[in-house]
Amino acid sequence: MSRNLHKYEELTPYEFAREKERASIIYLASGPLEFHEGCNAMGVDAFKGYDWCLAAAGITGGIVFPPVPIGPCTAPPRFEGDINFQERGGIRDVMSGKTRFRGRFGPPSLFTSYSVCHAFFSELLEAFAQDLKFKLCVFVGSHGPSGDLCRKIVRECGGTVSGMEVMPVGSLDYNRDVIQAYYAEKGLKRISHGGLWESAFNYAMNPDYFHPEYLNASEYPQSYGALTEEFYEGCIRPVLSEYRQLTPEFARELRRITIERLAEDVLKHYQKLEQSGPTPEKREE
Repeated sequence: MSRNLHKYEELTPYEFAREKERASIIYLASGPLEFHEGCNAMGVDAFKGYDWCLAAAGITGGIVFPPVPIGPCTAPPRFEGDINFQERGGIRDVMSGKTRFRGRFGPPSLFTSYSVCHAFFSELLEAFAQDLKFKLCVFVGSHGPSGDLCRKIVRECGGTVSGMEVMPVGSLDYNRDVIQAYYAEKGLKRISHGGLWESAFNYAMNPDYFHPEYLNASEYPQSYGALTEEFYEGCIRPVLSEYRQLTPEFARELRRITIERLAEDVLKHYQKLEQSGPTPEKREE
């Protein structure tokens, strides 16, 4: 089986050094394992971003860190329980005294506390800059709160960590217009969590990650209640009719455009850095 020589874990030390010389870019994608309705594989958040990173690195050069399957349920935290997860069965709302799941959906979703995510991501960035001496980190938070946390960390560090520029990327940064246009064409009213757009990315990675038959409430148990056929006032979840608008052609096109736009932006950032001055290694000298 051939290796992907942009994957951090598949490189030998010699190959790592040569690829870093070619393009001093490190890609990092993160997101929790989260329920995205009964039709989708659980790993869509972390792995759609990882998929983009691998494909973009094939264009720009650089090294892709293994996907980090952790992320907070909210960002910033709404109360102390969001930070410390003192109650593993749920978060107790200090105002009402009621226990709720972390995020809109509970098991089999698995979230990590905001404070742990903040500390871990920050430490990874420091290691990429101080120990590995990368010039640019493309920090992909392909889960809404993870993307918000990426941007918060970048704001806190002023855009650079020990001379390494950090470029935050969210799930909809390079494709929102494409999704909105398709939804308008198909008469879909809102971009829902776990809806057509995220299912399209799941499908584009691997068609077997998407199983719309599992939405049939008459045959399969529904973890959080059956979806309705059409939107109604106050509806915040996807509807059954939207999944029937997912085509392989749209899935592939959405993925292609996202990757091409991401890679183009990364190249612009990196070329600007190359023209602006010395690398972190030379600064230390």
